[in-house]
Amino acid sequence: MVHSSGAWMVASGHAHPTTVLSNADLVARVPGVEEGWIDRVLGIATRRVLLPSESLVELAVTALDDALERAGWESESVDAVICGTSFVDDLLPATASLISAARCAGAVAFDVHAACASSLYALTVAHALMVTDDRLDRVAVCTAERPTGWADYEDRESSIFWGDSAACILLAREQISGSFELVGSRLINDNEFASKVRVRPGGTFHHDGRYSYQQVMKLSEQCADEVLGEAGLTGADVRAFVGHQSNLRLLADLGDRLCVPWERQWHNVEWAGNQGAAGVATAFSAGWAANRDALVDGDHVLLAAVGGGYSGSATLLRWRE
Repeated sequence: MVHSSGAWMVASGHAHPTTVLSNADLVARVPGVEEGWIDRVLGIATRRVLLPSESLVELAVTALDDALERAGWESESVDAVICGTSFVDDLLPATASLISAARCAGAVAFDVHAACASSLYALTVAHALMVTDDRLDRVAVCTAERPTGWADYEDRESSIFWGDSAACILLAREQISGSFELVGSRLINDNEFASKVRVRPGGTFHHDGRYSYQQVMKLSEQCADEVLGEAGLTGADVRAFVGHQSNLRLLADLGDRLCVPWERQWHNVEWAGNQGAAGVATAFSAGWAANRDALVDGDHVLLAAVGGGYSGSATLLRWRE
C-alpha cells in the first residue's frame, strides 16, 4: 500500500484516433462473427483505431498537451514522464522517451509494463518516486496503447474488442484548488498461469478469454476491497468507479460485486473498445472533465484494472477543494 504524501493529481488529458472500427466492419472481416453477437456479448458498438500511417507517440503527445493545458503548465516544467504501456510501436527506445523528446526533453523518462494494468502501476510508481525524491515536483503519467497493431483478425477471441487510445495524468507535489489526493493504492499478482495471455516475438495477441475474465473479476475485486478497507470505506461510499474497460458486461458484474451502482461508473468501452491499459485512464479523464463541477470536497473515486500476468491494481482518490 502506498499512502498519500507529497503528490496531488491536478489535471488529466486523453486522446482517441478519429478512425472508427464498427461491429459491421468486424462481421465482414473476422471469421465466425455473427451480426449482433458483439453487441449482445460484449456491449461494444465501435472502437477508435490508429491507421498504420499514424503514430502512437503523437497520440500520446496530444493527450499530454490536453493535460498540460488543463493544468496551465509549461511542458518544460515537467520533471519526469512515466508511460504505462504494453502495446507499443517500438520496443526501443521507451515510449516515454519519445513522448518526452517531443515536449520536455530533459525529463526523466521510462516505461512501466504490467499489461492492461500498466496505467495504474505507472501511477503508483510515480507517486512512490515523488515521495522519495524531492527533485520530482511535477510528473506526467502517460498511457499509450496500440493493441490493434498486435491483434489477429483471423481469431475472433483475440481481436474484436480492441481500440487504441492515450491518456495523461499530471501529478504535482503542491496541492492546487480542485485536485485529487492519492489516498492509497494496491498492487497484487497471480502469476501461476501467466502464459494464458501471450504475445510472442513477431506474433499477435492471444489469450484464454474465459480464464482472463475470471482473473479480471477476482483480482479487481480483491485489490479494490483492500484499498477501500484501508481507508475504512466500501464500494457504496465512492462517488465514482472506473474499472478496466474490457467489456460492458464485465463492468456491470464488477460494479455489482463492489456495490457500486451502474450510474456511478465512468466508462467508454461501448464506443472506444478495450484500450488495454489506456482504457481506465481515458475513462477516468473523460469522467473527471464531465463531472468536475459536480464533485464535492471529500468525494472518493476508485480506479481498478487487471492485466495479463496476471497483474491487479487499484487506486483510491479523494477530491479536495
